[in-house]
Amino acid sequence: MFSFQSLLNKIQTSTLIDFGDLFNESLELFKKVWVQGLLLQLFSILIMLPFIISFYLPYFNIVLENSSNGVMDSVALSQALIDEYGASLVWIYLLMLVVSLVSSLLYLGFYKIIKAMDHGNSVVISDFFYFFKTPNVGKALGLLLAYLGITILAALLCLFPLVYAIVPLMFMLPVFVYNSHLSISEVIRVAFSLGNKKWGITFLTLVLNSILLYVIILVTCGLGSLFFSFFLYLPQYIIYKKVIGFEAPESAFQEIDS
Repeated sequence: MFSFQSLLNKIQTSTLIDFGDLFNESLELFKKVWVQGLLLQLFSILIMLPFIISFYLPYFNIVLENSSNGVMDSVALSQALIDEYGASLVWIYLLMLVVSLVSSLLYLGFYKIIKAMDHGNSVVISDFFYFFKTPNVGKALGLLLAYLGITILAALLCLFPLVYAIVPLMFMLPVFVYNSHLSISEVIRVAFSLGNKKWGITFLTLVLNSILLYVIILVTCGLGSLFFSFFLYLPQYIIYKKVIGFEAPESAFQEIDS
């Protein structure tokens, strides 16, 4: 395991990364993990599905009840929505937070899987749920709550802080997954150090890949999102590997330090 200071030293002494190499290596990695990426999207949908049904089914019923002859009574609809959801908005937001945290735990497991497959190791479906295990879940949830807090704070400070922070935030998950011995504050400092050092190429890659994904989704009528959405997470892994790297090959699913 790399120490906290050695991680910072590796970041500060890192060399430039070529955009073409980064994109090509991301494509090669995509070919290895596309099945697992598809499973990741399906698992995320299954987790979100009960919330979507419980929230939107009453909404559609209210819309139908306040429509007559195909014309919607907007005033009556607004009042009905307030009566139905007004008192329970806090619980709805809390439920959304819980669902988001659970989905994020899957993405932590996915980064474990990426490393394992990149190094030629075998994986199983249960590896997606690695961070759901009791010894792991506490620190992982703490990190995700810190991630959410930084995001909200950056958003409250208006657009530019959020645009800046989005890149370091993208590295928080891989830094934590591959350095689980660090404290949450150390993970954040390493992620921001890496994000600052490689901000330009990371942001450029994010923008171009997002545009590419948008085009694919349009062409495939939305189906492409199942197969290509996770591609946005691959450049972070490649950048991490190029800048920090890994120690000698080890079991891809070590027990996380508490």
